[in-house]
Amino acid sequence: MTDLAPGERMIWQGRPEGGARPDLSKPGEIVFGLAFIAFSMFWMDKAREDGPIWLAGLPFLAVGLKLAFWRAWGPRLRSKFARYTLTNRRALVEIRWPLVGSVRQEMTVTPSTIVDIDGPAPETITLTQALSGPRGTTRESLRLERLAEGQRVLNLIRDIQKGAA
Repeated sequence: MTDLAPGERMIWQGRPEGGARPDLSKPGEIVFGLAFIAFSMFWMDKAREDGPIWLAGLPFLAVGLKLAFWRAWGPRLRSKFARYTLTNRRALVEIRWPLVGSVRQEMTVTPSTIVDIDGPAPETITLTQALSGPRGTTRESLRLERLAEGQRVLNLIRDIQKGAA
């Protein structure tokens, strides 16, 4: 999973705790997504008689599916396929989606990295850095979600920040 630079060593690997509940915190978005699905399916059914024009409804169907189902089930799927790694320099998140491939996010941990932990066990650790560039300051963040051993990982990140890892 991880290509280590010279002098870099892995200090922790883990994955999110399974069994994430569906996120039903925005029921309006889910209901809107279901309505979007119903409308796009109705439109595609009626447009099917006019040749391939019905295919134009597929993007709308995809948006409805994302609104209705990804909000609720996305965190559960993410926790199933995610892997976390801490080295003595970086934090990495890799999600290996079936059929799609891997999505990888990494962040170099420095003393200026802001580290937050929230929630009861399983905890979520968020690492944030302010990056200055030609367009001003932007924020980059990385989340280690649903950690059963969140306090231990937090202590390891603090050690990396101190240079003790």
